[in-house]
Amino acid sequence: MIDITKYFSRGLKTSIQMKDNGSFSHNGPWKQVYTDTQVARWHSGEFSSAEFTISIDYNTTQKEIIKCIVCNSAEYASLAIIGRNNLGTNLVELSVTANSSYVELLINPADAAYQGAKFIHTAQYFRNQNPLTP
Repeated sequence: MIDITKYFSRGLKTSIQMKDNGSFSHNGPWKQVYTDTQVARWHSGEFSSAEFTISIDYNTTQKEIIKCIVCNSAEYASLAIIGRNNLGTNLVELSVTANSSYVELLINPADAAYQGAKFIHTAQYFRNQNPLTP
């Protein structure tokens, strides 16, 4: 069994601190990019914003990583790509939709040639500090 206290300790203000400048490695599960593939969906009343890192891998020479943020209310969402890097070609396009029930981050191939590209993502969600009242 892994002893996590070797890797983490209590940080300031009840945060978790990584020991020895550790890092995380991500490897799926992956999905494939097709028209309007869902990256993530969340309830619009619970979260007001989210941050994503999306890694796309089409083949051994065509790869891309995107860092984006989403801000949302019950009926509206805004997407900003804050960082994007690739090996010469944008492989995907991102979009966000919102309604009174949920917010959805979608991914699409930038060109039909990139359909089927694999992607993984990480997400960090931020709770709504002013929840909707009935």
